[in-house]
Amino acid sequence: MGFGASFARDWTISKTSRFFGKNRIADPLLGRLAADPSEAVREAVARHASALGAEEGAGFRRRVPDDEVLLIVESFLLTAGVPYDRKNDNDIVIKKDFSASADQGLCCPLIASSYLTGFLAAVLESWERIETDEEIRCRKKETKESF
Repeated sequence: MGFGASFARDWTISKTSRFFGKNRIADPLLGRLAADPSEAVREAVARHASALGAEEGAGFRRRVPDDEVLLIVESFLLTAGVPYDRKNDNDIVIKKDFSASADQGLCCPLIASSYLTGFLAAVLESWERIETDEEIRCRKKETKESF
């Protein structure tokens, strides 16, 4: 094999490896499953996405002090491209606008919403969550201490 053939082969391998890189097959496949006409398939996708979010959220929760859990949520939302408004240390409103998150690894709105629901339930386990069609509001529950 001559010099030119080796370079062409290496270049082709390099380009092909980028084409079939991270999530090249998984993202479109998950998007198709989430859009499947079968309600049972869509429910299964949502259930598994929620369970995965809960598992990963619980992992974070075990490693983070109570006063930093909102920081973990904020970090995730920023990384995923999900808009939110942090009111204070006890209140955050998350917009269910997953248009930017599709480019950040959450694939599609069904998976993004389901994963986020599971993640929040695990990370903010003692918080109150109120969900509407447009947003998820998370508030720290008031605790009454007796003296």
